[in-house]
Amino acid sequence: MGMNQPDTFAMVAIALLTAAVVWLSWLQRRQHLRLQRLLRERDRLFHFSLDLLALLTPKGEFQQCNAAFTRVLGYTERLLLGKSLFDLTVRDDWPHVDEAMAFLRQGEPASFTVRMKTLNGAHRWLSWHINPAPDDGVWFAAAHDVTQQKEVEAALRSEMAFRRAMESSVSLGLRATDLEGRITFANPAFCRMVGFDRDELEGKMPPFPYWPEEDWDLCQRTLQMVLAGQTPPEGYEMRIKHKNGERRIARFYVSPLIDESGKQSGWMAAILDITEQKRTRLALEAAQQRFETVLDGVDALVFAADWHTDELLFVNRAFKRVFGFDALGKRARDLGAPAIPPPESDPPKPMNTAEHVPEGVWQGDWQHPTSGRWYHLREQLTAWVDGRVVRMVVATDITAQREAIEAELQQMAQLHQTARLITLGEMASMLAHELNQPIAAIANYCRGALLRWRQGRLDSEVVGEVLQKAAEQAERAGTIVRRIRAFARQSAPQQQWVDAVTIAREAIELLRVDAQRRGITVRTQLPQNRVMISADKILLEQVLVNLIRNAFDAMQSVPPKQRELTLMVSETDEEVCYRIADRGVGISEEVRSRLDTPFFTTKPDGLGLGLRICRAILEAHKGRLALLARPGGGTVAEVWLPRAQGGASHDAQG
Repeated sequence: MGMNQPDTFAMVAIALLTAAVVWLSWLQRRQHLRLQRLLRERDRLFHFSLDLLALLTPKGEFQQCNAAFTRVLGYTERLLLGKSLFDLTVRDDWPHVDEAMAFLRQGEPASFTVRMKTLNGAHRWLSWHINPAPDDGVWFAAAHDVTQQKEVEAALRSEMAFRRAMESSVSLGLRATDLEGRITFANPAFCRMVGFDRDELEGKMPPFPYWPEEDWDLCQRTLQMVLAGQTPPEGYEMRIKHKNGERRIARFYVSPLIDESGKQSGWMAAILDITEQKRTRLALEAAQQRFETVLDGVDALVFAADWHTDELLFVNRAFKRVFGFDALGKRARDLGAPAIPPPESDPPKPMNTAEHVPEGVWQGDWQHPTSGRWYHLREQLTAWVDGRVVRMVVATDITAQREAIEAELQQMAQLHQTARLITLGEMASMLAHELNQPIAAIANYCRGALLRWRQGRLDSEVVGEVLQKAAEQAERAGTIVRRIRAFARQSAPQQQWVDAVTIAREAIELLRVDAQRRGITVRTQLPQNRVMISADKILLEQVLVNLIRNAFDAMQSVPPKQRELTLMVSETDEEVCYRIADRGVGISEEVRSRLDTPFFTTKPDGLGLGLRICRAILEAHKGRLALLARPGGGTVAEVWLPRAQGGASHDAQG
C-alpha cells in the first residue's frame, strides 16, 4: 500500500530532526572536548608558569596558586590556602596592599610592588597585577619576582649617591668637554672654584665664563692644545676668573674621556687651585733669600750637609772665607768641615724621611787643624726644603773666649796661691810660738843630759828616756812644718778619695794656736766613722781655714765668754756638709748683698778675695757655699759637697 504525501513529509522531517540532533550532539561533544582541552592547557599554563599565578577571594585570601609560589617563596599550595596577602606581606608594605584592595573592591584592576615573606624568614620583592572577576567571585592575580631588579636599582642608587657624594666632597675640580670644546660636566668643587653654577657652565662653548678677558687669546690657544691632545703629562697652569672678578691660578691635568664603547667622547680635566700654593712658594723663596742674606752677614760659620751623602747644600759667606768660595756642592768631610761625632752609646740610626729625624741639639768645641782657632759647634738634624735629612751646623769662633778663660784660670790660680801665702804669713807668728815649744824642749833635754854626763850620773836608762822625749818633740816640730808646707805648696788641683773628717781635724789643728791667742773655744761634732768624698785635700782645707778665720774675725769684738766656734760634719745619701757656726756680729743685709763682689771686704787689711776663692774652689768640686744667720746671734757657714760614690760611710780602722 502506498504512503500518502503527508506521511512522507513527516518521515522526512523526523529524519532531518534526527540528523540535526545527531549533528548538534556531535558539535556539543566536540565543543566539550575542546573545552576540556583548553582547561587542561590552562591548568598546565597555570601550574607551570614562571610567574606566580593565584586565585584570590574578595577578602584577599588564597584560593588556588601555582607551583611558582613554592619556587619563589617556599610555600606549597596547601600552606597558602586560606592565608591572606597581609599574612605574607612585610608589615611596612601593608599600606600598598590596602590601597590595591580598595581599587579591587570597586571592580578596578590594581598593580603594586611589595616585599613578601618567604618560608625561611627572608623576603622577596613581588610585582602584583590583580584583576577582579565579580561574576565568578574571585580575583585573578599574577605576580612577578622583581627582587633582582630591585637589588640592581638599589645598587645603582647607592652608586649614584656615592658618585654624588664624591663629586660634592672632593676638593679637586673636575670639568669635562666634548670633542668640540663644549662643557658637558662640572663638579661642585670646580663650580666653587670659579663661582658659577653648573647651569651657567654646562653646555657653554668658548669663551668660557671663567676666562679672564685679558687672557682670552692665551686661553683659546690652550683649549686648542687640549682638543689636539697635546697637553703635557705634568699639566699646565692657567689664570682663571672667579665670578666676583678675582683672578686665581689653577693647574689643569687633562686626560681623554672614553665612553662605554671604547671611543673617545671628550676630555676630562682635573683642576687644582694653586693660588695659595704659589703665593706661599713665593713668600718662602723671599724668606729664604732674606734668611741667606742674614746668614751671610753673621760671623759664625753656617752650613747644611746632606746626612747620607755629606754634600754641602748651603754655606754662608763666613764658611766660604775659611773653606773656600767653591765649597758648595762638595762633601763636607773632604773640606775638613767641623762635625760632632755621635756618642758611642748612641750610634746613628738610618733616616730616610723627616719623620725619623731625632730631636735635639748636639754641642761641642772644635779646633781648626790649620789655623788653630777654636769654634763652638751647634749641630741639629732637620728636614731640608726638598725633604732630605740634613745636618745644620753653626760654628761660632770662641778663640778669644777660650783665651780669656785660660787667662782667668791662671789668674785665679795665682789668687789661690796668693791667698794661701797671705794666710801663711798671718799664721807665721802664731806657728813660730808653737814651733818654739818643741825646739825649746829638745834644747832642755839635751842640756840636762849634758849636765848629767859631766856629773857622771848619766846611765843608759836616762840616755834612752832623754833621746825618746827629744825625738817626740822633733817629730812634733816636723809634723807642724809638713802641714804648713803642704798648705802653702802651689800645685794643680788633684781630686782623690779623702776623708772629710780628717780634713776638718787638720784645719782645726792649723788654727789651734790662733784660737788660743784670741781666747776662742773651738768645739767639734765629728762622726766616729770616715766620710769619704772626692776632693782636692789642700784646696778643701784652704776653704775651711778661710771660713774658720772669718769666724774668728767676726767674734773679735764680742765678749770673751761668747767667743765659741763649732765645727760639725754631717752627711746625707747624696751630700756631705761642713757647718761652721760662730757667735760673732753676724752679716747685715747690706754686706750680704755685696759678698760676691770682687775685692769687697769689711776688714781693714783684707783683700776681698776670700769668699770668692772659696766659691770658686767649691764650684770646681760641684759643691756650694751658703751663709745663714744663726739663731741667737752669729753666722753659720755651710759647705755642701757631693759625697763618695756608693753613699756609705766607712768605719775608721787602723
